[in-house]
Amino acid sequence: MSARDTILARVRDAALARPEAATNREAQVAERMTVGPKGIIPHQGQATGPQKLRQFLEKLEANDTTVTRVSSEDEIAHAVARELRKRNLPAAIRMGEDPMFHAQDWGSLDVSRGPGRLEEPVTLSRAQFAIAETGTLVLTSGPDNPVTLTFLGETHFVVLRTEDLRSGFEDMWGDFRKRGLDPRTVNMVSGPSRSADIGQVLQLGAHGPVALHLFMVG
Repeated sequence: MSARDTILARVRDAALARPEAATNREAQVAERMTVGPKGIIPHQGQATGPQKLRQFLEKLEANDTTVTRVSSEDEIAHAVARELRKRNLPAAIRMGEDPMFHAQDWGSLDVSRGPGRLEEPVTLSRAQFAIAETGTLVLTSGPDNPVTLTFLGETHFVVLRTEDLRSGFEDMWGDFRKRGLDPRTVNMVSGPSRSADIGQVLQLGAHGPVALHLFMVG
């Protein structure tokens, strides 16, 4: 150890030995964990009211995400069935155990529940939040919404409560912590899967769904 390291170590040890220094550090750590530092929020992440919704819908369109608006959760099953017919897709859908979906009357639709499977025609998930700043859906893993449903369906349907739309990432993460969510993974989805790795030609569905459709409730 050099002389400089020895001196700095003594200063550190002396500071650690002072009760008031330790108490101050504990208070700083507690404050950071409960409040958290606030950085600069870009203009795109500050939209409020009707402008926030307009910005979100514009971003969705730019991301090749289509949207259906429904007034209540009771309309979800009918809206899903209509969208399947509109896209000429099989009357079948794969979903998790989300209570919102259990409450639906799916009628004649062939509904299966569990993790996504290879070559699944259509999957259904619920987004915990969405971000108007980028048109991003925030999906959490777990039995209610298995993460594989996000990637293994050819077409991915997602349900979002309009009240769960946030202006920017800062708002979203703050409310994410307040909601007590603790998933193994968080996936932020902005449009269907795409890649331009080969020949700089954009291809949809490169690593996941070729189409993403959002049902906004409320």
